[in-house]
Amino acid sequence: MLKEKSSALETTGYWQARLFSVVLQFVLLFGFWLLLSGHFNVRYITIGALSAGLITFLTNSLFYRTLRIGEGVEVRTRLIFLQLWRFLVYLPWLLSRIIMANVQVAYLVLHPKMPIDPGFFLFRTRMRKGMAQVTLANSITLTPGTITVNLEDGHYIIHTLKPPLAQELADAVMQNKVAKIYLEKKETPLATRWVYSLEELEA
Repeated sequence: MLKEKSSALETTGYWQARLFSVVLQFVLLFGFWLLLSGHFNVRYITIGALSAGLITFLTNSLFYRTLRIGEGVEVRTRLIFLQLWRFLVYLPWLLSRIIMANVQVAYLVLHPKMPIDPGFFLFRTRMRKGMAQVTLANSITLTPGTITVNLEDGHYIIHTLKPPLAQELADAVMQNKVAKIYLEKKETPLATRWVYSLEELEA
């Protein structure tokens, strides 16, 4: 009897986790569609929803496995909507950073002396969940002036046109915004390492 009850709870937990992964993947894809398309009429919203739904249907098993990497706690139903809500709150903040970075990069590019100082920024996050790490990597890449070159076991290699463009990463601002979504621990400002070539990364 106890064995059957335990099995039923495990099954329920599995389907709750799968539901969370399906809803989260759809919201992520649809949210980025709206963010990048910049169109909000019925036609574009319908195309975006259908595209996000199809990709979710075809790739959710892979997404689910990624979501579970490093996750040692069971996903509970009450947390599903909390994380979705926090992600929706995060999107306007991310959009504001994208707009600000666009202005900064435009200034650097249009400046007669083009005062760029490109380099690589290395840091490690304490976030354990694979989805949290991927969300951070994508957020960095979406923000003009910075791009995630590599992500492996929580270690990031970021390329930036100028160190100040990555200041919020050095201050762990973006990391903590993402950590809050996925119920991860708060991070402190980083001990940063800057290099100016890929050869220096191997040194």
